Amino acid sequence: MSNDGAVSEFIDKVLQNIFKIFYAGLYESTERSLEGLFDSFNREVNKATNLISAGPKQWNTSAYSMMQSVSENVCIPIAAVFITVIFCWELIHLVQESNSMHNIPPERLMIVLLKFALCLVVCAYSFKIVMSFCDLGIWASAKLGGHTSTSLWNFQLTLEDMGIDPTPEKITFSAVMELAGYKVMLAIGTVGIWICGAIVYVRVMLWFIELLLYASPAPIPYSTWMNKEWSQMGMNYTRKMLALSFEGFFILLLFAVYGGVLEGLQTGDFKQNLVMIIGCGFGLAVMMFKVGNISASIFNAH
Repeated sequence: MSNDGAVSEFIDKVLQNIFKIFYAGLYESTERSLEGLFDSFNREVNKATNLISAGPKQWNTSAYSMMQSVSENVCIPIAAVFITVIFCWELIHLVQESNSMHNIPPERLMIVLLKFALCLVVCAYSFKIVMSFCDLGIWASAKLGGHTSTSLWNFQLTLEDMGIDPTPEKITFSAVMELAGYKVMLAIGTVGIWICGAIVYVRVMLWFIELLLYASPAPIPYSTWMNKEWSQMGMNYTRKMLALSFEGFFILLLFAVYGGVLEGLQTGDFKQNLVMIIGCGFGLAVMMFKVGNISASIFNAH
């Protein structure tokens, strides 16, 4: 063998040893980044699932108590004014239709008084009534909770599963740079997944706040049920509260869909899988802000 060939072979072996060191270090670091890719996201999903299954009262007892106090001490007196006005309106119509009270059947008057009494009772317990809608949604969410965050939490994906050989026979500079590029992509992906997890947490907090805000003035729309023309206000409010109560259920359904997508990503191209994971994560974050419209459409609460 010539001196040039020996030198070339020596340089090639030295480069191979250097590439192996860099490749092994990058591979191990990238594998750790991939394993921890979902840590922050899964924590937020798990936390959100537990909060949704617990309900707004367990989320923040002080906020729940304050809204209940507002409903009972502020909104019920306002509702009493509405009931009084509507009751007087009903009596006026009754007088007009009965020839100055000469032809009023006793049962007709009893029905008006019974409606008045029932409306008072409903308004007095309106906050508990609408929160029972929330309890129904929480019950459905708790039944669904076992099928959502578990699939995300136990999801594991290795570089080898994604088509990257841990010990190639010959390592080139381009292979090292390609692995370094994957490391950078995973770093960006980790930031993206963290942002998605923060969005998940914020969306659940906004849902609880909106739910309590809508629940506190419940006596006011329920005070209109006594009158046929005004009762549509109470019906629209009931549909809105049902839609709000089931938003948590639909949020958990989104988690289940995302978990199903991840379970299908066991083999294939690294870049394709990474783009799918991060893209679906951002898709999940965007869809979480459309959950309200989906629930409102189902319950016709527009």
